Amino acid sequence: NQQNQPTMFSWSRPPPPPGVAAAQKRAAYHTPAISRDAHLSSYLNHPVLKPSTRKVSVDDTIYDTVFQTTTGFALIVRVYMPTNPAPPSMTLHGVRASHEWLDIRMKVIGYAPISSDETWKSSNLKLGEAVYAVIHHLQLNPVSCFVVVVHY
Repeated sequence: NQQNQPTMFSWSRPPPPPGVAAAQKRAAYHTPAISRDAHLSSYLNHPVLKPSTRKVSVDDTIYDTVFQTTTGFALIVRVYMPTNPAPPSMTLHGVRASHEWLDIRMKVIGYAPISSDETWKSSNLKLGEAVYAVIHHLQLNPVSCFVVVVHY
């Protein structure tokens, strides 16, 4: 019954039919996509973020989460979750500040999993986990040189 026994070397078994090898390779690296609803649910029902999060857009694309830094400042992360399968974007809202994770428009650029479509998909993170990671980092590593911006 040698057919059922695993082989030690790949060259000791016959190659798969044409086209099957490519499909097997793709399947080995493919993880099922997380639905947009699952992303939003993970964020809106996150045990830490839920009490401090509110929807700010007419549709379900923009949310604000308020958090406090270790230096005692209350800040807002604005989360945009697009309707297409692009990564979310996050900005520090209502302030101008300096931080290694922020660009000059206050967009979070230092958190690798949301830096591109590919890294977002391959991270296999849900939105709630990503927002929590960003907020946790900003809490423990607070922004500096910030000014409150009032919108009229």
